[in-house]
Order: sequence, then structure tokens, then C-alpha cells
Amino acid sequence: MWVVDVTDPAFADLASRDLVGDGLASEADRDRAAAFTDPAAGALSLARRASLRIVLAGYLECAAADVRLVTAPGGKPVLLPLEDGRESPTIAFSVGHSGDLYCISVCASDSVGCDVERVREIQRAQAIATRWFGADEAATLDSAPKGDLAGAFMELWTGKEALAKRHGAGLRLMKGQGDEAEVRDELDVRRERSEGRLRSFAPATGYAGALASSEAIQDIEIVRPTEDAWII
Repeated sequence: MWVVDVTDPAFADLASRDLVGDGLASEADRDRAAAFTDPAAGALSLARRASLRIVLAGYLECAAADVRLVTAPGGKPVLLPLEDGRESPTIAFSVGHSGDLYCISVCASDSVGCDVERVREIQRAQAIATRWFGADEAATLDSAPKGDLAGAFMELWTGKEALAKRHGAGLRLMKGQGDEAEVRDELDVRRERSEGRLRSFAPATGYAGALASSEAIQDIEIVRPTEDAWII
């Protein structure tokens, strides 16, 4: 799990570069960034995509500019085969971002999903949980220790979204779980935790994170890149 602080000067420098010209972002990435009303948010979007290419290149043993990514309909970035036809390691990856953090999970399973959220007070948390989660899961928030509702909510939310991302659907899958038993089954936090396919992790103080895999998770290694990680 690569935990990236987007306020790091070396990372922030990515946003000031011609990432398309450097091969670290595609025209589609630039178009998506241009759709942001806030130019700074668009630049950050490009920098995140560039850092993803740099990280994946280390596992694929290729140049970052050779990492080809497209965005699936559900919003999940998908890795395309290398153009030169070389066989590359079989890896699955997922990304999540919140506040000043950007997380990139990489593993050797068939599918993986990760989510990270800044822990904060959520207005009408119980009503939101009732809408987005199963009734039994929403009820667990009633027993959360006094003053820890925000943490309990975020632990449940990140687990649900990590499972949804594992399936490549994100929030669109979560929206359907109230009516479809099959969807509720796919997003069963309690079962996936008990069977080892869903684990929480603490990416930084004040943040909650979750990782979901198609196989049991043996361990989560946290990698905090140094300043020179983005210098290529």
C-alpha cells in the first residue's frame, strides 16, 4: 500500500510539469482534468495519475511512460498490456484518495479494491448508513462508543467502498444494495472480514483505510515514498 502525501513538494512538482508531453499522462487524462472547475484540482488529478504510472512501472519493470491505463465505466483505472508484447507480472491494483492522501494498492490477486477517507464528523450519519448499508450494518453504529461514531462510520464506509471497488463498480454498486440481495452479499463486510478478504489499515493519523482482495490478505505493507520517488 503506497501512501502518498500530495502536499510533499516533490509530488506537488508533478502537477507543474507537462505530464502529457513526458508520457506520464494521456490525452484522456488531460481531458478529464480539464473538466474540473478548479484548475488546482485538475492538476492534482494529473499528478495522481502520473504517480500511479511511476509506481506500477516499478512492478512491471518498464518505463513509466510505457504504462498504459484506461478508465473503466465504473471509474476504476485499468492496466492495458505493454505495447512491446513483453509478458509483465500479474498484478492487481486500486487507488483511493481523500484529503492530503492518495493510496495505491498493488497485490498479486485477481482483483483488489482500496479506499481511504479522512475521519470527520458526518451529519446525519445514521440516516446515511440506513440508505447506503444493510439494516444490520447500520444498526451496528448504534453501539459505537460515545464520541467514536465518526470513526465507526468511516470504518464501515471504507470497507464497503473497498469491496465495491474490488468489483470495479465503486459507489454505483453500493447504491443498489438496499434492494438487491445479490449486491448485499457482494458487499458483506462482516463475512469478508471474517474470511480475511477485507482488512482495515491506518494510512495516517486522522484517516481510515480498507483493503479488499479476491483472496485472503496475508499482510499489508505500508510504503511511504521518499521525495525522490517522483523524480524520473
